[in-house]
Amino acid sequence: MANIKDIAKMCGVNPATVSRALNGQKGVSAAMRDKIVLAAQKLSYSKNPLAASLITRHSGMIGLVVPDITNPYYAYVAKGVSQVLDEAGYVIFLCDCDRKKELEKKYFEKLCSYRVEGVILLSLTATEEDLQIFFDQGIRVVCVDNHISKKVSTVCNDNYQGACDLAEHLITDCHSRKVVAVMGSPDAMTTINRLRGYKDTFAAHGLDKSIEVMTISSTYEEGYKVAPLALAKNPDTIIAINDTVALGIFAYCQQHNIKIPDDVRLAGYDDIEEAAMISVPLTTVHQRKYVLGQKAATQLLQELEDKDPTPIRIELLPKLMVRASCGELSAHNS
Repeated sequence: MANIKDIAKMCGVNPATVSRALNGQKGVSAAMRDKIVLAAQKLSYSKNPLAASLITRHSGMIGLVVPDITNPYYAYVAKGVSQVLDEAGYVIFLCDCDRKKELEKKYFEKLCSYRVEGVILLSLTATEEDLQIFFDQGIRVVCVDNHISKKVSTVCNDNYQGACDLAEHLITDCHSRKVVAVMGSPDAMTTINRLRGYKDTFAAHGLDKSIEVMTISSTYEEGYKVAPLALAKNPDTIIAINDTVALGIFAYCQQHNIKIPDDVRLAGYDDIEEAAMISVPLTTVHQRKYVLGQKAATQLLQELEDKDPTPIRIELLPKLMVRASCGELSAHNS
């Protein structure tokens, strides 16, 4: 098997120059880089996957960036992505950003250095400027959930409509009049669209001042921590940004003898499996999580085949899941 020294000997340069050329580093002229790549190709050098990708222009890798892989919602999206890409012969480079913007930026740089062919991005905070690093290297990007840039395709659920449907149910069926909305990052499009849906629907019923907003990091632990603060506002209903946060609030209520829905109603969003398994099943909004991942991966594969793809927006409709946590069963039995 040929090695870097063999390529260096053929090209009349030192091994360090060959290494820089094959790894896309600076300090090598374009002419010399082409000569080295050609020599590597003739010698069938492919020990280093990065070098092979430089020769073939195909790394076989797709980056998948998620805010928090422990969140069941993102895990289901990732599973949908994996199913499609695995069948297409691609390897996934999974980047779990732990909801940290700086870590996300570092992963962007790493994905570029590993020469991924495309990126599927689930981001709460990324901007079009942040995506420039991919644009500069011609790396295709498909966004999931948040529409970050007109330059890339987006596959998302209709968060606004889902929020409107839930709010309508709370107002007309559950008679909610004093609501605390525990939302995620105020800059995230998920928060913006869902909160807009809640506020617009309450306003349409003349209940403009019925919602008080709190923002937290969208985790189970933060849901548990915020529960006493939300309850201190004496709401008749708490709406959580997602089911994971709602489960944290539910756990706090259980441990402090606060009965749901008798003392306070509770609604979530996403419809993760656990939402239907708790002692008082959670009223929530179902999102087609697995399908979302499949469609994002399929869209990216199509764009990798197209030399000049036109960005599109694919929007899936959510479905209201009425259970018991907002008093539905007690209202039905009365």
